[in-house]
Amino acid sequence: MSKTLPIKTLILDFDGTIADTKDGIVQTIQATLKELGIQSANEAEIKNLIGLPLRETFTRAARLMDSGLLEIAVKLYRKKYNQIDLDTIKLFPNVKEVLKELFDNGITITVASGKGKDALLTLSDKLEISKYMTLIVGEQDVKNGKPAPDMALLILEKTNSAAGKTLVVGDTVYDIAMGRAATCITCGATYGNHSEAQIRGCNPDFVIRNFAEIVSIIK
Repeated sequence: MSKTLPIKTLILDFDGTIADTKDGIVQTIQATLKELGIQSANEAEIKNLIGLPLRETFTRAARLMDSGLLEIAVKLYRKKYNQIDLDTIKLFPNVKEVLKELFDNGITITVASGKGKDALLTLSDKLEISKYMTLIVGEQDVKNGKPAPDMALLILEKTNSAAGKTLVVGDTVYDIAMGRAATCITCGATYGNHSEAQIRGCNPDFVIRNFAEIVSIIK
């Protein structure tokens, strides 16, 4: 895709795009299921579902269909998650440097994630990137999570951004679907949780193999 409009706003996924969180997510899912006396889920399936709302992940990975048990699992996960993920999370290469460069150049940087808002704020502070973020949107902020466009649309509204000047970057097909549904420009990251084949299969406008490549798209 050739740019016809300058990109002014960036909507970033968190898990698998900004930070490598997959080990913490898998460990927390399995620890939650173990405490509830439920058989552990398939690790590859959990990783493939990262990016979806937490309830959907438990439903699909652990086959939790009982609404009451599902709510207990979600609450227990959130209780365990920060303790586990704080010990395992790490930024992908070049993330902090690129965020600073874009911020210094006047780009509005936001996050749209299926994580809970409290976890996003805690982890962003730990990783020392929250100062670059204009807005962080978590699963509690919208009615419908990814791949629905709700998060992107909320960010466009809150930041007064035009969809045609907004780049959505994510490592899953759910991120690309969200961005396309909100009529934003889309960019798939191949270094995260979904394969390059999966990413290219949903036809994003751009594909990157390293976070630093975002700079060349925006410039």
